[in-house]
Amino acid sequence: MPLGGVLLIVGLAVLAAAGAFVVEWLLPAWRRQPINEVVGFVYAVVGVAYSVLLGLVVINGLTTLDTAEANVFAETNAVQQLYWYGSSLPQPAHSQIEHLAKEYDTVVINSEWSLMTQKKTSPQAWTLYNDLREVILAQNPTTEAGVARYENALEAAGQMGDARRQRIDESTTGIPPLLWAALILGGVVTIGFAFLFGIRSTVAHAVIMFFLTLLVAALLLVVFEFNEPFAGVVRVTPQAFQLAVARMATIP
Repeated sequence: MPLGGVLLIVGLAVLAAAGAFVVEWLLPAWRRQPINEVVGFVYAVVGVAYSVLLGLVVINGLTTLDTAEANVFAETNAVQQLYWYGSSLPQPAHSQIEHLAKEYDTVVINSEWSLMTQKKTSPQAWTLYNDLREVILAQNPTTEAGVARYENALEAAGQMGDARRQRIDESTTGIPPLLWAALILGGVVTIGFAFLFGIRSTVAHAVIMFFLTLLVAALLLVVFEFNEPFAGVVRVTPQAFQLAVARMATIP
């Protein structure tokens, strides 16, 4: 986890622990104890509802991360298929396709990947993709084997385009603001209700508040890091494209 995030959640936990002493000063435990049963019932409902919501968001974030990673590998596999198709063609298409495929992967690694963290794309990568697609469409094979390879290349070009668009869509989407508001409000309510319990030992109450706040804040930080699959500490890296470039270099 980022150091800033860790310091933030620890700071909030310490603040909540200090709040237990403030509550004890304003409203002593003996005055709160008669409502423990009612508060406990309401807290159980609030806690379960919030934990379910938070759990679903975390699971969705993990699923989105896995889907984005699988889609990136699908895109690089399609680019490699086009590179192999170019290797089977005569000049000048041979060199054109190989060059465009390598250049596309290189631009994605060195330029577009950092742009995706800002919800942007690389115009150069789009141009390379369009040029690569046009070169492949321009082929007119006459042999049976050539037609079969051409059809596979067309399918790979389509898969590459679909995977690219999906990758860009995934980089520009995240948790909606309304859901963020619900998560933060739910966390505040969950922690706030815990202050109402009348516990004789103020120190014990402070310890409970510290760890409860630490848990809720840590989970919210995890959700924040999973919010965008190509940004944050937990993210999809361009490793698939780097492996693809290395493999292309071994193909004569």
